[in-house]
Formats: sequence, structure tokens, C-alpha cells
Amino acid sequence: MAAINAKAAVKAAKEAFFELYEDDPPAAMALEEVGKTEECGRELWAVTLGFERDKNVAIKTANGIGAIFNPAISEIEHRVYKTLFIDAESGEFVRMDIRQVQ
Repeated sequence: MAAINAKAAVKAAKEAFFELYEDDPPAAMALEEVGKTEECGRELWAVTLGFERDKNVAIKTANGIGAIFNPAISEIEHRVYKTLFIDAESGEFVRMDIRQVQ
């Protein structure tokens, strides 16, 4: 079987994503990053999608040594990023990770 290209990998990632989140569909989805990576001798497409969530995600920041025991919440983030890994040969969904943005 021929390897899939980036466009096919993005399509497969979006299909897998919407299937996984069919009960909580995202808003304002956008393609953020796409690239190839290798894992355990297998080539994968890493497709990062960004989207808005109704549920807020608290971002904690450390301010001094006291923050280790009582970190302050500095902001509320509504934009979420997920990286979906697609097998570059078959086009099958492999896994999804949270993509932390600094």
C-alpha cells in the first residue's frame, strides 16, 4: 500500500477526532501543525488541531517557592490543542495526545 500524503493524514485525523468527540463537538477548529515523526520504527503523521471548548481549562503558573504547594491560577484558557497520530502507511488513527502550548 502506498504511503498517505499530508492532506490525507489531516483528513484522517479530523475524522478520528470528530468520531471521538461526537458527544462534545468542538467549535472553531483549525489545523495548527502537521509533520512526520517516527515511533517504534513506524512512520507517523503528527496532526495538531486547535479548537474552542465550552469547558474552561485552568492554566497554573508558579510564583516563587510557595507556588509549589499552592499554585495560583493565572488565566483561563478556552483554546485546546490535540495532536493526533496517523499511520503514514495505512492512514489509520494511532493515538491522540494533549498538545501543551507554552
